[in-house]
Amino acid sequence: MWLFNPFLFVGGERILFIGLIIAAVHIPIGYYLDIRFAGAIDMHLVPIVTSWATPVADILIAWVSMAGCMFAAAKLFRSPIRVIDITGSVAVARIPLLISIGPALLLEPDVQSIEELLNLQGSELYQLAALSVISMLFLIWYFVLLYNAFKINSNLKGARLWIGFIGSVIIAEIVSIMIQRAL
Repeated sequence: MWLFNPFLFVGGERILFIGLIIAAVHIPIGYYLDIRFAGAIDMHLVPIVTSWATPVADILIAWVSMAGCMFAAAKLFRSPIRVIDITGSVAVARIPLLISIGPALLLEPDVQSIEELLNLQGSELYQLAALSVISMLFLIWYFVLLYNAFKINSNLKGARLWIGFIGSVIIAEIVSIMIQRAL
């Protein structure tokens, strides 16, 4: 239950504090391991992260865009949602993205171009397939956590819950990418 819905057990200032720690952990990981969280639902390995400002901006944009869109969607449906709860919950929901870094670093094939990627054979191709499946499982876990964060904190049900959740995730991704590109 904790793995998929920790929001049943923790809320308020406590979830925000835990969320702040998780958000802060993204920064050195992004910098030292050359990882970008460039979007509300994204995690990418990159050749080099040259500045501490990059992972700081990445996590702030991703976190604020997702929490803000979820808060706005819940308020649109007249939910009694609190900023402190959804902000902390969205940050805690990012745990699968952090954990997915391990398999990504271990299984990423060494390719420099699309042509090389399309020509993978043998064990490298199996590595890529394994990485794809593992990454998808972590992404599903992330979405389950986001959904439960939104559900618990908004108290919405039925179609309003689904419309609010799906709409806020899509809009948060679009907004976060637009902000990233503008920087």
